[in-house]
Amino acid sequence: MCSLVIAATLFAGCSAPSNGETSDGEDGSSVVVQIDADLNTMDHHIATDASSFIMQTMCFSGLTSLDENGQPVAELAKSWDVSEDGMTYTFHLDENAQWSDGTPVTADDFVFAWQRLDDPETASEYAFILDTIHVKNAAEINAGEMDVSELGVRAIDEHTFEVQLELPCEFMLGLLAFPSFFPLNRAFYESHVDSYAQSPEDMLYCGPYEMSSWEQGSEYTFEKNEDYFNTDADSVDEVTFKFIQDTQSALLAYEQGDIDVVNLQSEQVDQYKEDPGFNQRLTGYLWYLSVNFHDETMQNKNLRAALAYGIDRKTIAEEVLKDGSVAAEGLVPRDFAFSSSGTDFRDEAGVLSTYDPDLAKEYYEKAKAELGGDVTIELLFEDSEASKAVAENIQAQLQSSCPGLTINLNSKPKKTRLEMMRTQEYQIGLTMWGPDYADPQTFLDLFDTENNAGYSNPDYDALVKSANYGEDASDPEKRWADYLEAEKIILTEDYGIIPVYQKGGALVINPEFSGIAFHNGGVDDYRHIHAV
Repeated sequence: MCSLVIAATLFAGCSAPSNGETSDGEDGSSVVVQIDADLNTMDHHIATDASSFIMQTMCFSGLTSLDENGQPVAELAKSWDVSEDGMTYTFHLDENAQWSDGTPVTADDFVFAWQRLDDPETASEYAFILDTIHVKNAAEINAGEMDVSELGVRAIDEHTFEVQLELPCEFMLGLLAFPSFFPLNRAFYESHVDSYAQSPEDMLYCGPYEMSSWEQGSEYTFEKNEDYFNTDADSVDEVTFKFIQDTQSALLAYEQGDIDVVNLQSEQVDQYKEDPGFNQRLTGYLWYLSVNFHDETMQNKNLRAALAYGIDRKTIAEEVLKDGSVAAEGLVPRDFAFSSSGTDFRDEAGVLSTYDPDLAKEYYEKAKAELGGDVTIELLFEDSEASKAVAENIQAQLQSSCPGLTINLNSKPKKTRLEMMRTQEYQIGLTMWGPDYADPQTFLDLFDTENNAGYSNPDYDALVKSANYGEDASDPEKRWADYLEAEKIILTEDYGIIPVYQKGGALVINPEFSGIAFHNGGVDDYRHIHAV
């Protein structure tokens, strides 16, 4: 079907600090990581953003985890058996795994957690992921058609957890490392139901770290859980994630030895690109313009086509961002998903998102004729440095490519931006999707009729449904062909979304540390940072 995950472990060096001490002055004990997007929630059934998922993986664990190469390895499950038809997985939990109050991690903790994830009352935006791996009755339960007790999971005994699928899923084991699948202690949750995951004291931990400090909008600290059964003896004692949107301020703290990991923005890339601590990577994250099809103006196909052809993606990636980002060629990123024969999805699909200002102008003239004159559109984006720079560039490009078009900018904090898009209070929005697993499904699922801001095409839906759950789901070649055709429909026939760039990552890391693993198809892992 596909390669599961692409990962890179960074073993980095840089020019600061050089005194042999870490950011807190204690040799090898603490690391401070700059984040440019704040923590939204520690509830792993509610979270939808990368910062939250990263911090959840610090202190909670799943049945599996991903190694430095992105391959699934045993975590809370010490082993598993798979039935001959690939539709029953039996996980044998490690008897030494325990919660931070000393009680054992049990199969019932997984049953309860997965049922809560799927329960429509939880209203989890990630409930779909159970259906993604084809857990029996997951879709019907989330639709309110069946009781959560009918979900295809059960505790055979205290340490044996069984999962029943409706179809085989070749990427399931890797996806079980994703936070949505983590366990939840029923007794603890029910005694903290009104305050669960709202402070370090309102959580029970089953991972290598425990959250010790939560300063919303500022910083979040995790201390090593010495009682974790699978602890990494070499990992640092403490990891702090510090929320700093101003990269220049973060770099000043880095130079002073107060921060160990900093994400670079475009203007800092040139400054640090020759530094021995400079690292650059291509991620699986796609930034794109989401179109609100509930907005009457945006229902005009010629207008959407004008926007799609009016953006010079290469300039944005190479001259605005400069961080290793590349122009988006389609919905599914490059170097991300591979066919059973090893071919990159992007190579088979080709370049479906192109810059052609002449075509943009032609389509805009058609849109004007249909809409009764020049158009004004509001572009919603979040208030990070990178998003601001990209949004301003898109504004200038579109107004140049489509003379008479007005793009008004609306900057909001990320949390507000996400909520406005969820409630369809926007026209077009600069947004991002980070894949949960390395398969085209994780992107193409987003835009079927049930999962988007109004885009609907029955041909698209039929292809995706056939590939995901229908007659082609068990045939890797037919499944792949369905996804290729579906991507063409949404991008070149409907202009249903407008891809902009595939995100790169430029950063500097204190040379005294190693062990950060970055996954293109999963959550970046800071649990094994250690002094070198």
